[in-house]
Amino acid sequence: MYQPPATRTGAWRGRLRLPAPGRVGVHLVLLLGAAVMVGPLVWMVLTSLKTPADAEAFFNTPRRLMAFLRALWPDPLTWDNYRAVFTERPLLRYFLNSAIYTGLRMVPALFFCSLAGFLFAKMKFPGRDGLFGAILLTMMIPFQVKMLVLYEMMVDFGWVDTYWAVVVVGLMEPFGIFLFRQTIKDIPDALLDAARIDGCGPLRIYFQVVLPLIRPALAAYAIFLFMWSWSDFLWPLIVINTETLKPVEVGILSFSDINNPDYVKMMAAATVAVAPIIVFFLFMQRQFIQGITMTGIKG
Repeated sequence: MYQPPATRTGAWRGRLRLPAPGRVGVHLVLLLGAAVMVGPLVWMVLTSLKTPADAEAFFNTPRRLMAFLRALWPDPLTWDNYRAVFTERPLLRYFLNSAIYTGLRMVPALFFCSLAGFLFAKMKFPGRDGLFGAILLTMMIPFQVKMLVLYEMMVDFGWVDTYWAVVVVGLMEPFGIFLFRQTIKDIPDALLDAARIDGCGPLRIYFQVVLPLIRPALAAYAIFLFMWSWSDFLWPLIVINTETLKPVEVGILSFSDINNPDYVKMMAAATVAVAPIIVFFLFMQRQFIQGITMTGIKG
């Protein structure tokens, strides 16, 4: 059975061994980077446990370390903001909509992108490389540039303010095609030739030979899709107007007023909204690391 190329860990350990001061410096840099990444999340959670007056006082705190740390911690600690976000707005409905959008995007996108990756990696047809290059070029076009054309298409199809407007746009991503093409390209052609000798057609080879070998890459891309779909904000904000169709990221805006934003409730709603992403990543963490390793190391 095909196995992805292994890393030569013994050789690399000898090359990357650093003296003690160097290791300390590397760890300090990593800790600083972790603090920068985790800091906003910690601030969001702590702010969600504050009263509005306490949250407002934080911005007027003198910029001294101890005063900053004391102001960061909620005093008094309250859970009223979490009760409010579930009672004042249909937050559970927002969650259901996000789950629908994410589910309807993820499964077809995994199939279409992996199938396209198989096509570009192992099938020969005229213009294959040029078409793949054109797909890669679309990765360089910002979504804001394509947004107007996409919105006009949704209007023509009559899909504005429907589930389809959000779902269809995320069914095929150039990054997914590139990821699976690079992964499938490393599968030995001898395996596919043996399947053809046994009478397998292209689709049977894809389902019975290719898919079992790229499960780590599928898991890694599933995490990306879940994160992108669940946290999608700009496009649903444009095409969804009905309150009962809004995803959770757009629903958080309902706790804010231009003249009087309610920061503590927004932070509470944002904390609840980000929890599924963290749980999904922790659940798929091993497959994610294995998939990134498999697609990033060439033997």
